[in-house]
Amino acid sequence: MKTKPITPYQRLMDDFKAFANAVEFRKRKPMWNYPKDKLDGGWDLTDLYERVAAADQLGYDVRLLATEGGLEVQYIEKNPKRPWNV
Repeated sequence: MKTKPITPYQRLMDDFKAFANAVEFRKRKPMWNYPKDKLDGGWDLTDLYERVAAADQLGYDVRLLATEGGLEVQYIEKNPKRPWNV
C-alpha cells in the first residue's frame, strides 16, 4: 500500500498543532508556598529574587497564584518559539 504524501499545508498544520499544544500545556512545577496566615510576617524577598533569576536562566517563567492556602509560586515552562516566520 502506498502512503499518501504530506502536503505543505498538512506539514504547516501539524507544526501549528504541536506549537499550540506546547503553548497550552506548558510544564508547571511548584516552587513553594507563602502561607496565608503568615503573609504579614515580613518576608525577605532576596531568596525569591534569586530563584526567579535562576528560573529565567533555566528557561522557565515564574507565576504567582493566590490560592486558598496563601500565595503559591510556580515555575512554568516558557513558550516555545513559533515554527514559522512572520
